Amino acid sequence: MVVALLGAGACGGGGAPRHRPAKPKPTPSPAQAAAGPLTTWTRAAVLRRIAGRRVVVAGKTVRIDPATVTCGGVGPPVRRDGRREWARFRCVQPTFPPGAVVGPDAIFIVQPAGARRFTVSGARFTRY
Repeated sequence: MVVALLGAGACGGGGAPRHRPAKPKPTPSPAQAAAGPLTTWTRAAVLRRIAGRRVVVAGKTVRIDPATVTCGGVGPPVRRDGRREWARFRCVQPTFPPGAVVGPDAIFIVQPAGARRFTVSGARFTRY
């Protein structure tokens, strides 16, 4: 009987099933919570929608160049139709002022506000 119990334990069939812990969902800002459901976009969608737009940074207008801008989702993604989507993105746009090889980078936050609308906040310049 002892042999039978040892054999059953060695097969790996016993024990409780393992469950993955739940992933935290993005917490909406107070303004988003009041506005309704959380709007999320993919990284590709945010890059398409900001391309060619203009952002005011420290009193200067910076055009978003689709060839040089990059954005990354902030916080854990939401899975929708097999794609990862975020409610906030941190974006970096290099600048190239006249007479200079390179200028400071414009850094800003993009928050989707609907299917095509978004808000920009926290725009600033930085140097590395």
